[in-house]
Amino acid sequence: MRRFALFSITTFQRSLFASAALLVAACGSDPRAMSEPNIMGLDAATSKSSGQANAAVNRDLATLRSAMARYHNFEFARDSADYNILFMDMCMVDESPNKAGGMGLHFVKGSLIDGEVSLTEPEALLYEPGPGGKNVLVAVEYAIPEGMWTGDTPPMLFGQEFKVNSFGLWALHVWAWKDNPSPAGIFASWNPRVSCQYWNNQKSGGNH
Repeated sequence: MRRFALFSITTFQRSLFASAALLVAACGSDPRAMSEPNIMGLDAATSKSSGQANAAVNRDLATLRSAMARYHNFEFARDSADYNILFMDMCMVDESPNKAGGMGLHFVKGSLIDGEVSLTEPEALLYEPGPGGKNVLVAVEYAIPEGMWTGDTPPMLFGQEFKVNSFGLWALHVWAWKDNPSPAGIFASWNPRVSCQYWNNQKSGGNH
């Protein structure tokens, strides 16, 4: 069982909103029928160890996809599973000169914001707004507030070290249902194939 920190959702939201300007300034298809992911960044001295690392990552991805299967139903995730905090009340795209792509909508489960992470309990689900107001699950994000992490080394999942982002969070994105052609592949922060073009329509319709 994971520990729940004595950390209110209100306090968490306030700290994220206070840092929001930093990120904003710095910065389809059936999701279950995705091809093999582009797995990058696996340190391996030999092709054998690289193959073993890839196999371990693929096993973890299969576990994640199985655990998240019911969350393709956005209403279930929001209403029954409490992924009901829409981070920044926005659909995120990279507005920096890099134009690295989008992240989509981050729906956060506040009770998971603590000093731990679990493979099958990501702190945020990332949905891409689709036509007709349909939100499509494309990725998850694991996150730990920087001040709550007590380890001597960065947190790690899928053989990947978390990085501290502009919101003061140790974070890792996993694009488990949307191919990501960027150099970091499935573990990149941004995905050039994710769009927010339908988000204004959703806001007008009150779908979020």
